[in-house]
Amino acid sequence: MRTIQVLLVLLITGNTVMAQESPQKFSLEQCLDFAVNNSYAAHRANLDVSEAGYRISEARSNVLPQINASGDFDHSMVLPTTMLPGELIGQSGTQIPVQMGSKNELDFGVSVGQVIFSPTLFTGIKIAKNNQELQRLRAAMTQEEVIFDVSNAFYDILNSMQELDNINYMISMQDSLYRLMEKRVEENVTREVDLNRIKVNLTNLQARGRSMNNTILQQKRYLQTLIGIPIEDAFEVDDSEVQNIALSELRSYSQPQNRIELDVLNKQKEMLELEIRGHKMEYLPTLSAIATAGYQFQSNRLNLTRDPWYSSAVIGVRLSIPIFDGLGKRSRIRQKQTQLQSLDWDIRETRQSLSADYLNARNGLEMTYELVQVQSENMKLAEKVYTQTMALYTEGLASITDLLETETSLHEVKIAYTTELIRYKKTEIDLLKASGTLKYLLSNN
Repeated sequence: MRTIQVLLVLLITGNTVMAQESPQKFSLEQCLDFAVNNSYAAHRANLDVSEAGYRISEARSNVLPQINASGDFDHSMVLPTTMLPGELIGQSGTQIPVQMGSKNELDFGVSVGQVIFSPTLFTGIKIAKNNQELQRLRAAMTQEEVIFDVSNAFYDILNSMQELDNINYMISMQDSLYRLMEKRVEENVTREVDLNRIKVNLTNLQARGRSMNNTILQQKRYLQTLIGIPIEDAFEVDDSEVQNIALSELRSYSQPQNRIELDVLNKQKEMLELEIRGHKMEYLPTLSAIATAGYQFQSNRLNLTRDPWYSSAVIGVRLSIPIFDGLGKRSRIRQKQTQLQSLDWDIRETRQSLSADYLNARNGLEMTYELVQVQSENMKLAEKVYTQTMALYTEGLASITDLLETETSLHEVKIAYTTELIRYKKTEIDLLKASGTLKYLLSNN
């Protein structure tokens, strides 16, 4: 048993050390799966749904019995004086001051109230349930926004890493060319001004490389913030995803009839209609049952066990009939009706905007697809030129400079192809959002 425990400790320790030496590289799918459960936006959306559930419980509590207990204790330092007519004791025409009451009074009672008829309360429950459905829709919309933002941020990092790779390659080529030109200057074969020109290019490339490294660091921190990973934690992006990007055939994306944005607006419209109905219900009377019971103690001496206690009990119903409230209810109804009209215009505008987004994304994907095809042809042509130049260099018919320039051109074309391919994937994400199918990027879909 002890041997197994030691092995487990060594295994855990070894994994921890390996994790510290080489932080986990996140793929796009891993980033998305982590973000939908751990992003700050997802946590807030889930809390909003929970809060809406508690609002339903609050609305339901108003139709349940309301039970309250109360108690009062009064000790009169000086009893109040009341003037009584003298006729009570045969002294007509006079008033006699008399102190009435007891110095100590103690009241204790319990009251119970139960709503019998109140249309506004039941409408309030419907509004609370509708609000919970609205928050769930908003949570789903938040998930789509998180998927969209994380995907774009991930591909931005890949694009920057490809650009940095190109810069580093150019630095390597320029450095090799600089060393070659330096020897030629020493042999008086090349002018020194050509060497200085290469040095300027090399210095500029090194500065661009440092700037791009800083850009990638900022982009990673932004992605960490999006998916909910602390900034101080080690985090790397799986750059091998670039090699996994493939240009798929253009699929048929159908324009959705019901986008989540429209569902949210329609649910808001339902809530406004319920609120208008609730305000109209305020014109109806309300009926409730009441019951109270209690004990009262009065005595000049505070002797709770010897002096008598007096009990009381009351039951009844309470009817409230609204007659005139200064036109307050009518004003509230018209406010909601105005908001409802404004929301109808929002729905029309959103529907048209979503249609435009879909068409733009569709056209953008088709255009990017063609550009990727062009870059693919350019890459094939650059590979052919490089092969021909290499053959000429082998035969002594081309200079090393020509070979380096051709190799650099081939590398730039490859980077341009990859960059265009990444842009194609980002445009595809735009179309997935416009067609309401972003959730299919998750591993469980």
